[in-house]
Amino acid sequence: MKSRMLLPLAIACALPLLAANTYAEAPAKHKPSPQDVFKMKDKDMDGFLSQEEFVADAKDPAKAASAFLKKDINGDGKLSLAEFIADEGKDEAQLEAEREAKARADAQVRAQPRIIIDERTRAELKARAEQKAKAEQKAKADAKAKAEKWNKK
Repeated sequence: MKSRMLLPLAIACALPLLAANTYAEAPAKHKPSPQDVFKMKDKDMDGFLSQEEFVADAKDPAKAASAFLKKDINGDGKLSLAEFIADEGKDEAQLEAEREAKARADAQVRAQPRIIIDERTRAELKARAEQKAKAEQKAKADAKAKAEKWNKK
C-alpha cells in the first residue's frame, strides 16, 4: 500500500518543479566575443578580413573604412584575428607605436631573405663562371691537341 502512494506523491511533488523550468526566463543575450564577430564577418573563411568584409553591414562605411586602416597594423590590406582584436583597451599612441614597431620588424624580415637570395645568386653565378672557364680551357686544350695531331700526319 505504501508503494502505491509513493508514485502519485512523487509526481505531485515534481510537477511544480517541471512547470518552473518550463516557464523559466530565457537566458540573457550575451555580447559576442571579438573572435565570434571575426568569424561572422569572414565570409570567405580564409582567416582574414578584407576591407569589404570589414565594412559590410556597417552603419557608417566611411568610419568603418578608417577603423580598418587603423587596425591593419602591417598594411597588407587584410586583418588577421590578432590585428582585429589587438586594440582592445589601448589608446591611439600605443596603437601607433605598435604599428611602427611592426612595420620596422616586417621590413627587416623582408630584407633578410633578399640578402640570402643575393648571396646564393652570387655563389651560383660564380660557380657557373668557373664551370664555363673550365669548359673553355678544355675546349682549347682539345682543339690544340687535335691541331697537333693533324699537323703530325
